[in-house]
Amino acid sequence: MSDRLRTLLIRWGLRDWAEGEEALLDLDTVQYLGRRVWDDYEPAQFDRFENRLDRWLHNVDDERDQLTLFRLLERLFFVGRPEFESLCRAAFHGPVTRWLVEQCNIDIADAAAGHQIETAVEQTWFCPATDSMRINAFLKVNGLTGKSHRPEWRSLRKFGDVEKIKTYLEAENVRRLVLLEDFVGSGTQIGSVVRFAANNFFDLPVLACPLVVCPKGDEVCNGIANDHAMVSYEPALRIAADALFAADPVANEAPLHQKVRDLTLRVKARLGPTEPDAASQRHHGFKGTGAVVALYSNCPNNSLPILWDATDDWKPLFPRLKRA
Repeated sequence: MSDRLRTLLIRWGLRDWAEGEEALLDLDTVQYLGRRVWDDYEPAQFDRFENRLDRWLHNVDDERDQLTLFRLLERLFFVGRPEFESLCRAAFHGPVTRWLVEQCNIDIADAAAGHQIETAVEQTWFCPATDSMRINAFLKVNGLTGKSHRPEWRSLRKFGDVEKIKTYLEAENVRRLVLLEDFVGSGTQIGSVVRFAANNFFDLPVLACPLVVCPKGDEVCNGIANDHAMVSYEPALRIAADALFAADPVANEAPLHQKVRDLTLRVKARLGPTEPDAASQRHHGFKGTGAVVALYSNCPNNSLPILWDATDDWKPLFPRLKRA
């Protein structure tokens, strides 16, 4: 750890905080979490977390701004490898199994219920909605064999032949489809995928099951399920609205939200161009989601760009691997 970061964290650790103000993560905790959790971030696996933290905090010179960034880190929802695997298990043993029980009218009090669920699983196609969902990990942690082909449906929607897919469904005795996604922010990508499945495979029951979903994505997926009788939707975990950093003030929000909003406005010229969006929201993540989320595999663009954007003038904490 650099001397300047160590000095900063020690000084903050010795500071007397105002009544009602939370104390910061101390030096030892930051080093422990860095080694055990945040160093597992794959896009920066050869760049220690504490070095990234040092550069990130010192993107700004004013210590009050550095403190705002550090408090933002404390609000981070980081899905490490163990947490990802736990979410995979929670998705299968929760939403997926409940859906299979309902679809197949299984009486869970019946002694044969376990065998009936296993049969239902064998007749179900587990596929990723996009290439960010690691379907092999989902199958392995749940002890599922799965089908020999498990394409991601975002690409299938663009390049796939609907008739060939129907032929495969019949040949493999696929009775139902589960579309999995690791993280859903605005619902844009998973929404287009689920609509494609619903509009082209009319007799195929579909379950959309994100591991983690933000409120806007939750709303979009619920809407699609309401519009299509064969589509069901249930995530493993929902992120609460008050955990997001909105572009505009929200009633009863924590003081940190306005500080982050002010800082974002002052540094946005140092960040890279983002996807076309409302001008007031473009630097609060894709479609203004305002998430503070990173997965060990990548940081979603729905998270605040001050976390992940890398430019000549801004050093990120969790550099994001972008699609070309």
